[in-house]
Amino acid sequence: MFLYDKVIVIDIEATCWEKGKIPENQKPEIIEIGICKLNMKDGSIEDKRSYLIKPAQSEVSDYCTQLTGITSEKLEKEGVLFKEACSNIKNRYNSLRRTYAGYGEFDKSIFESQCKELNVKFPFSETYLDLKVLLTLMHGEKPIGLLKELHTRNMEFEGMPHNGADDAMNTARLLYHVLKK
Repeated sequence: MFLYDKVIVIDIEATCWEKGKIPENQKPEIIEIGICKLNMKDGSIEDKRSYLIKPAQSEVSDYCTQLTGITSEKLEKEGVLFKEACSNIKNRYNSLRRTYAGYGEFDKSIFESQCKELNVKFPFSETYLDLKVLLTLMHGEKPIGLLKELHTRNMEFEGMPHNGADDAMNTARLLYHVLKK
């Protein structure tokens, strides 16, 4: 039975390079999965957390560290394998039985791609709610970033931008505001 009381909200941080110039033999790879549950009854945010992921095929650039605060050393010390994080998410969030959401297509597509490439079972349902597309459809305007979208609604960003858990929480706050206004 599918559950509609809560929505799982994700935000992905991936290896990245200045001006998008990917070095030879590397590729964008998930290094952080920010996740939380949005309670649709009252808008409360539950179980906000971050899974740090050890990259298997790329290195964390200085640019990536400046953007996210994530270092190779931190991932080596605190990170888990992608497969382990997916299993933990599936079990902890009952994510196969809930809608999951994010701000844009990138998070969903890199997650699906990495699952396929590493032969890991995708930990989410088939029901994805892309908040960026929803807002574009509602307002008929060019899509804008999460920070600007919050600002247009007089909502402050809480936490640090490009921190997966904080980005997921702010996406959840915005989603609730849009759906319940």
